[in-house]
Amino acid sequence: MEPSDIAEIVFDRVFDYCTRHHDTPLECLANHSPDQLDVFIDAYLTDKDNEINEAIENSDREFWRAIVREYEKLWKERMGAYVGESLGDELKLIAEGIIQNGELSDASKVGYLKAYDKVLDEFGNVVKRALQNSKPLSKHELYDWYMKIADAVSIKNYAYREEVLYFVDFYNMLNNNEKLEALSILLDAIADVLYDIENKYLPDLGVLTNNNS
Repeated sequence: MEPSDIAEIVFDRVFDYCTRHHDTPLECLANHSPDQLDVFIDAYLTDKDNEINEAIENSDREFWRAIVREYEKLWKERMGAYVGESLGDELKLIAEGIIQNGELSDASKVGYLKAYDKVLDEFGNVVKRALQNSKPLSKHELYDWYMKIADAVSIKNYAYREEVLYFVDFYNMLNNNEKLEALSILLDAIADVLYDIENKYLPDLGVLTNNNS
């Protein structure tokens, strides 16, 4: 069995555990970093994994290092993607929260959605430039944009700030390539939210829109 096969099997099990059975998936993934693979690998192998167990037991140091390298590739790729998806989900929840807020009149919803559309479009342009220049946003730049968004739509919820900081802290743990991967996924989420605002939410409220209205 090849090191890449072993690494993929173990990582798939780690990812499944962290995302389906753990309250804080990103923390769980961080705790299953490649430099800890020798500590936790046995927990994700069973007696039925005879071929894997035999391959590891009979391996030399180079074979083990190859497993770690292959696991690291998968881990880094998925960490960057998960951070980007989590940051994107925050933006989607904001738009949905405005629409579903029963305390807001339709006119107020329209006002907030238009304000959100404007600042989100600006944020998207910043992210796009960062990707074009292959220069990821810093932790502070990213956090500041989420705070600008909060100000634009009057989010005064402390939990929002804490959650954004939580994801941004994990973003800060990534290397530049992983940050760019996270930003690429985030940019797709921004485009999705802008589309929903301009083509679904505002029209449903009786407002005809052009892009960036």
